[in-house]
Amino acid sequence: MPSHPLRAATMVSVLALLLLAVASTGTQAQTRDVKLSGMGIRKCSEWLQWKESRNTEARAMVLEWAQGFISGHNVYARAGTEMASPVIANASVLIPLLDSYCQKKPEDRILSGVVEITQSLGGAKVNLAPKTLPPPHNPRPESKGKVDS
Repeated sequence: MPSHPLRAATMVSVLALLLLAVASTGTQAQTRDVKLSGMGIRKCSEWLQWKESRNTEARAMVLEWAQGFISGHNVYARAGTEMASPVIANASVLIPLLDSYCQKKPEDRILSGVVEITQSLGGAKVNLAPKTLPPPHNPRPESKGKVDS
């Protein structure tokens, strides 16, 4: 565990807020890559393995990450145009919901499960699908029959 749990939780909340801000923007916004870190990028199969092996520390870290993500959602949802309810999810709510999600989709990331749980509890819709970029534009189209020397 980090030596400053409050500081780590604050950083997780800020990361979650930034993720939601970028992921939830409309098509008017410029496409940007979102880099994720933390327990949310782990696979659901790991969440289930930690349950089997009684690794309570790893599961507690996921729950802290998830609660930070949900807190970021609540802050962002208040500032957005979409009407979304604030989501309250303590460990007794999150654990069975994440267990159920991960049993159905063990290859998904924990992030996907937390987003689905947040939405099922009345939260804002978040699109996690990667945006496809158009092919790069060639600034110098090749001319037929013309050869550079």
